[in-house]
Amino acid sequence: MFQCPLCGELMEALTNVHCVTRHQMSKRELTARYGAAKYVAPRITREVQRWIRDAQIISKADFEVAQAAARNQYGRRAAH
Repeated sequence: MFQCPLCGELMEALTNVHCVTRHQMSKRELTARYGAAKYVAPRITREVQRWIRDAQIISKADFEVAQAAARNQYGRRAAH
């Protein structure tokens, strides 16, 4: 991730759009005046990594329940 040298916003890349909309100057002008965007390596603690892993995974049971509900709804509509 990169950090805007003027406002500190984190983004994938410092873009001309960001510079013009936020700071009313081109990327070239902003980097000439304030320096290049700083590369920032995001640090994630083990607890956060564990939470992301646990929260993002859809279990087989979750998938099967959703599929059964969808089949149920489709079957009801087809019967009418």
